[in-house]
Amino acid sequence: MKTIFLFPTELEATPFRRECPRAEVVISGVGLVETSRTVMRLLREPLDESRVVLCGIAGAYNRDIAKGTVLEVTEECCVELPCRFQKSYRVEPQTSLRGVRSSSVHRGVEHNEGFDIENMEGAALFALLGDAGVRCAEIRAVSNYVGEEFAKWSVEEATENLAKTLKSIFDE
Repeated sequence: MKTIFLFPTELEATPFRRECPRAEVVISGVGLVETSRTVMRLLREPLDESRVVLCGIAGAYNRDIAKGTVLEVTEECCVELPCRFQKSYRVEPQTSLRGVRSSSVHRGVEHNEGFDIENMEGAALFALLGDAGVRCAEIRAVSNYVGEEFAKWSVEEATENLAKTLKSIFDE
């Protein structure tokens, strides 16, 4: 099975490129709109024998989740929409990693409403590929706690752990 790895930024992808130089890596761009554009470009080609894995860093609402921890998102929701328009997107777990609920946001949202982490892209992936019937997964490494100033983020630790975990799971 062909695996396409999407990363929002090159910063998030670089350690994985070192670990898995033959892997197909696509930079999707940051946020729901850019990720939607990238996924729509991917859907121009048949993906029936493929899986798409969105990978990157995330902020944790739950401070019991240590920075650097790698998780699999199994549910996404755009929490910045009014409640009556919010929709959850779920996928079946693809790994043995801890499964979590995530909110896709445009900017940090201090309230977690039952979510474990936040990111800026996942709901777009789940909505578009779910509707197209394409296997997908979302793997995130916690780099920070929501609301924490950037100077305290652990981006390097998170991206290195993410790369090693992805290699151990998906190395084909």
